[in-house]
Amino acid sequence: MILVGVWPRFAANMETVTIPIPNGVKGLIFDLDGTIIDSMQMHFESYNHALELWGINYPREVFFSRAGIPTLKTLEMIAEDYGIKNPDYNGVIERIRNYSRDNSDKITLIEPIFDIIKDTSHRLPMAIGTGSGRKHVDEILKQFSLKQYIQHVVTATEVTNGKPDPETFLKCAALINVDPEDCVVYEDGVLGIEAAEAAGMQVVDVTKYL
Repeated sequence: MILVGVWPRFAANMETVTIPIPNGVKGLIFDLDGTIIDSMQMHFESYNHALELWGINYPREVFFSRAGIPTLKTLEMIAEDYGIKNPDYNGVIERIRNYSRDNSDKITLIEPIFDIIKDTSHRLPMAIGTGSGRKHVDEILKQFSLKQYIQHVVTATEVTNGKPDPETFLKCAALINVDPEDCVVYEDGVLGIEAAEAAGMQVVDVTKYL
C-alpha cells in the first residue's frame, strides 16, 4: 500500500493524515464534491436558499445522507417528502446554480486528495465520477485547473442511473481503459461507496482520513 497525501490537520501538534493508494491498482477514480473539493457546506446553503421557494428548511443530516444523488432526483425526493404539488424544479435548480456560482469562492481543494492527484497523474490513469451536472463540473474543473491532471470525467449528465448504481464508475473505468477490479474509487458519500462496491472496485472512504 502506497501512502500519498500528507495533511497537517492540527497545526499545534502537527498531526498528519495519510491517504492510501492500494497496492496493485491500475486506475484511480475520484468523486468530486466532498472528495476533491470542499464544497458540501456551500451546496447545503445553496439548497436551502433555493428551497425558500417551497417554504422548506432542508435538514442538514438529510442533505448529507443524499450526497451523490443528482440534483433533479434529490428535488423529486424532497417534493415527495414534503408533499409539494406541481413543483417548479427548473426554478429551484436555477436558484441553486446561481447561488453556487455567486459563492464559488467558498469552495477549496481538499489538499490530501489533490496531492494524490498531482503526485500520481503521471503514472496512473485517472477519472472523475460525480453526481453533479456537467455545467457545474466544467466550472469547477476550470476554477481549479484540474483538467491538466484528469482528462476523463463522467457527470450526472452522461448517465442514466446515478449513484448508488455503478454506471458512473463503470463508465469511468471504460474511459481510462482499466478493468473495474483494477480500479480504486475515492469517495465521501455512502451512495458513492455503494456504487463503487457494486462496480467491483476497491474503495477508499476519505471521511476516515479527513
